[in-house]
Amino acid sequence: MSPPAFARRVRVRPEDIDDLGHANNVHFLRWILEAATGHWDLYRAEAPASAIAGIGWVVIRHVVDYLAPAFAGDELDVFTWVPTCTATTCDRYAEVVRVADGGVLARSVSTYCVVDQATGRPRRLSEELRLAIGGPEPVKRQKVERLSASRPTETRR
Repeated sequence: MSPPAFARRVRVRPEDIDDLGHANNVHFLRWILEAATGHWDLYRAEAPASAIAGIGWVVIRHVVDYLAPAFAGDELDVFTWVPTCTATTCDRYAEVVRVADGGVLARSVSTYCVVDQATGRPRRLSEELRLAIGGPEPVKRQKVERLSASRPTETRR
């Protein structure tokens, strides 16, 4: 069973609006990251000190699907949850939902790696830490090949 979701409510500010008249995509990512931080803060406040001592999290991948626009004044609920983990990573999902009509505006999945704060290097996700973050299901996964295009030889500045 997946741990419960965490929700954070945000209001789209006039300064979030871009030249197209809706919230710029970078703000969706900001809201998703703020919800993730709030979720971690909640777990950290309840976790045994030994489970979280000396660890931090870094994002190693974000994938965001933008489904519909948000406009100034819209109230949004940003839901996030962590259903699965590997030996060193957690999969964090999010949905951005407009409160007024329940419309899903964006969905994302991010991969977070647990790191040792002293060295900045990846660290294994201890069982104590896994349980402290809600007990996401451990999964094994092959290393994901990252897609990338070759950079053009010509660069303009």
